Amino acid sequence: MLCISLSLWMFCLGLRHFLPLEFRELALNWTLIPIIFTPYLLYKIVQSVFYKNENPSKLSQGINIGILLYLLSFTVSNNAVKIQNQELFSYIPTIHYHFIIGYITIYIVYSCFLMLIAIFKFQGDLRVRAFLFFTGTFIALVFSILCVYIFPLLGYFYASKSILGFLPFSIIWAIAILHYDAFEIREHIIEEELSLPLLNRISSLPILKLFQILDPEEYCSRIILSKTNVVLKITSINSDLLNRENSKSLNNKDRAEVLARIFFNEFVEIEK
Repeated sequence: MLCISLSLWMFCLGLRHFLPLEFRELALNWTLIPIIFTPYLLYKIVQSVFYKNENPSKLSQGINIGILLYLLSFTVSNNAVKIQNQELFSYIPTIHYHFIIGYITIYIVYSCFLMLIAIFKFQGDLRVRAFLFFTGTFIALVFSILCVYIFPLLGYFYASKSILGFLPFSIIWAIAILHYDAFEIREHIIEEELSLPLLNRISSLPILKLFQILDPEEYCSRIILSKTNVVLKITSINSDLLNRENSKSLNNKDRAEVLARIFFNEFVEIEK
């Protein structure tokens, strides 16, 4: 739903340039409708990932629904902004527009605060994911506030440039979602599994480095466990070679060469 909300907003920002002049004030106001839901949807994602057992009270949910309906009412009724130049989409923000920006900013900042807490509260993959979520959201928030609020107050209307913030946001969040377990993905890459998404392959090493920086203790224990599993596989196959009839003639050097060929990728990773 968050993706749909953001996609609709960006789609509307692009589509409005093709509308007749008489519909452009309506387009300016209605473009705000999808983005109004974004803060709540972002909060629900943060809650479901990091705070599954903490549910907001019915009172807070009711207040939020009331605020959403209030913001939607003057957005739908074309009272959020008043257009100045129909060709340039320059506008004068009303008090309602300030309310919308204030609501969106405060709610997203609150979600960022929850993500920041999660960085210190959790360990391992959850800590890395919280850091990535926070970084992507912060970048998108800063670019959006500049493009849709600060610059317009100064007379510069660059709402469509918000995409510059949402591109890194989308990539960082995609990496965070796909990297459910950094070391399991590392094992899949070592084993050369073809079904692994390309983004996972590209981002695996940076994510592991980030893991090492954010949680060095957990990284150390996980990397030792990973290398231990490699050693167990080697000893298991070595034992199997010793028991096979057609392999009994192999001397230690030949058997070591067979193992080296089988576990070439694993040895490369162990050396890192």
